[in-house]
Amino acid sequence: MTEDSFSGSSWISGAKYDTDTKIMQVYIGSDTYECVGVPADVWAGFKNAGSKGQFFNSNIRGQYNHAMFE
Repeated sequence: MTEDSFSGSSWISGAKYDTDTKIMQVYIGSDTYECVGVPADVWAGFKNAGSKGQFFNSNIRGQYNHAMFE
């Protein structure tokens, strides 16, 4: 199952999370940052964060295997 989150962030335009594969995609400008193995509680924290960008930088970026797509 895929869940969406639209952040209202100044630089993150949205995100998706697949609960089956634990793959999270974060949309930054025209790029997609895909993270593999993100636990559901981290996704929940991202969705509920007051600052999605700050949460992403502190808890997701560099913590999981990832790829950037343009």
